[in-house]
Amino acid sequence: MKNLLLIVSIALLTACAAVQPSYFGDKLPPTTSVDLFYSAHDVKQPYKVIGHLTMANLGQETVKNKMRDYAKTIGADAIVITGNTIDNGGKYGSDVVNADALKYEKQ
Repeated sequence: MKNLLLIVSIALLTACAAVQPSYFGDKLPPTTSVDLFYSAHDVKQPYKVIGHLTMANLGQETVKNKMRDYAKTIGADAIVITGNTIDNGGKYGSDVVNADALKYEKQ
């Protein structure tokens, strides 16, 4: 019984670690840091939306970290968490978090 519990625990941890955001949008050269916002009104500099991220809700800190890490790879300067939705029967089959990927405009 202990072995089964250990195997299930490892499988769940591995599955959570492997989950990455889905992305639809432009990909630019990678960035080294990504700002996080919960409203586009909080972004104080000009920007354009370069794409949209969606990810299973694995908890606030996990989602924020994974979305930030992924946003770096696509060249985003910031992400705006736009909310969460229920994805019944979709890829995740559960609660998902949505975000916009932003690129700051050169001034």
